[in-house]
Amino acid sequence: MRTILVCAGPQEEVPDLRTFCQTDDFIVGVDGGVQTIESFGLTCDMTIGDFDSLGYVPEGAIVHPAEKDETDLELALRTMLEMERGEEIIIVGATGGRLDMTVQNVYLLKQYPEARLVTKREEVRYLAAGTYSVEAGSYHYLSFIPLVPSILSLSGVKYPLDKHPVPVGGSLTVSNEWSASEAKVELHHGELLMMRTLKE
Repeated sequence: MRTILVCAGPQEEVPDLRTFCQTDDFIVGVDGGVQTIESFGLTCDMTIGDFDSLGYVPEGAIVHPAEKDETDLELALRTMLEMERGEEIIIVGATGGRLDMTVQNVYLLKQYPEARLVTKREEVRYLAAGTYSVEAGSYHYLSFIPLVPSILSLSGVKYPLDKHPVPVGGSLTVSNEWSASEAKVELHHGELLMMRTLKE
């Protein structure tokens, strides 16, 4: 079962939840994300947050104080793991608003690597050292953003790499493309954010 965390970001960044969500998904409204869920005609299985964005507290919600040391999304992620609903977590509505919140939401993937962040255009995942098979699906571009100096091999892509150093801040690994239906990613050392992006 997938867990879908819907945050309070601008709705134009959110995929159409009517087609994105599956029948057995566990849908969580994170503060103002409740309104986004309801705008698609769906209902929340759980609500969590301080609800400063929503403006009211839904019945049965897990309520946190407005002044706290974590964001509502981080508290929602922690709650899902405590509830053993962390096998597959998808975060939507976490981009497109304040830049500080967007960057922080992306960086949360390092702390919660079982989660991925999805918008209308892209999917973001955190990768530690290891070997991964990455399907193209409907995506066109494949990018890697190093969080620390990394060493990366890529095959099944337009621009392959073989144990290539990837420095922080470099743009070498942005906007690659699949040359096969599946790419092989081997991160020999380091940490990356991997992004799959639709063609404009």
